Amino acid sequence: MARLKTSKGYLLYQRHILDFGHKVINKEVMLDNLRVLALYLDKIDINWGPAFGTLIGIVRNDDFQPWKPVFDIYILKEDEERFKDVLWSLSEVGFTLVRHERRGRYYLVRNDEFIKVFVLTKVCAEVRHTGSSDYIHEKYLQNTVKWDFKGVELNVPQEVDEYLTFQYGDWTVPKQTVWYNHGLLRRGFERLKTWTLDHLPDSLYYKWILYRRRADFQRFKAHCEIAGIPLPQHIQLASMQPRHYKRVLTVGVYDLLHKGHVELYRRAKGLGDYLIVAAQDSDFILKYKPTAKVLNSTDDRKYMIKAIRYVDEVITYTDVDRIVKEIDFDLFVTGPDQCHEGFQRAIKWCEEHGKEHIVLGRTDGISSSELKAKIAAKTQKAK
Repeated sequence: MARLKTSKGYLLYQRHILDFGHKVINKEVMLDNLRVLALYLDKIDINWGPAFGTLIGIVRNDDFQPWKPVFDIYILKEDEERFKDVLWSLSEVGFTLVRHERRGRYYLVRNDEFIKVFVLTKVCAEVRHTGSSDYIHEKYLQNTVKWDFKGVELNVPQEVDEYLTFQYGDWTVPKQTVWYNHGLLRRGFERLKTWTLDHLPDSLYYKWILYRRRADFQRFKAHCEIAGIPLPQHIQLASMQPRHYKRVLTVGVYDLLHKGHVELYRRAKGLGDYLIVAAQDSDFILKYKPTAKVLNSTDDRKYMIKAIRYVDEVITYTDVDRIVKEIDFDLFVTGPDQCHEGFQRAIKWCEEHGKEHIVLGRTDGISSSELKAKIAAKTQKAK
């Protein structure tokens, strides 16, 4: 049995080397799968939608591509942890994880129909990669509209014609570019290659990925130059490089420490090996927000945070866009409400300097503001 590390523990699954042969999508069954999947992915509020040839079929023909054996969708790297957590719930409604690849690829099956999930990772502020040969401009993933596909709402690029033309040229003419029904010798070779990659140690696996993706990225840059789309000069494919020891950073005030904070630390620690929690300095908070009600001193908050077993180090910070430049870390973890200008600058700096950024969803049923409101209400009643 293989196992997938999630914030809820290890998800055990049987990893398969998939060979689709002459299989094509059963439209009725796949549509039912999509309806169920959409309910769960929309519930956790992540950016997802059809990808690659699957997107072409939906936009061009309002249909599944007739030769494809799988339905391709994308998610963003910063949403991957939430996606992994929802796999537990999906398993209860018939979905089974049958394959996971380190480059960012998941295969789900339900009623013998397969959905392939591509995890799109940033290589810079403007571009993401798919773990394979494709690179995608960030604007097509962030500027999306809802597309009604047979009753299922999917995110597609707002400028979908522009995106598909850039990516595929004349996409309006049906054209099969990928074949799955290879001869016996080719199929044997592909299975052997897949098995070998599955069992390579990280040090060799990521070197292979990086070697392949550098060549693909040069072709993408050349394509951008022809299309008149400028790219930053010095882009590092840092997310493809192996890390033997990953340091994780998260920041906040953490005044009223509660279950949601502990859950954040647990999940953040699960993303790496060493967790650094930065607590914002009280004097700095009051300097810029004199009306802020911080109940505990900086030292008291740091003392309580350090007592949580998932935390390895606690530091003090003032501006978030300064702390990311001052300490050594590999992964920056934020919450969905940490999105003001300072965080935007910090995230942009991370993107430009080869640091990963992931957004973790809040724990249902609790937040600091709600907790303060409850305390205030009870205090009023006591009077």
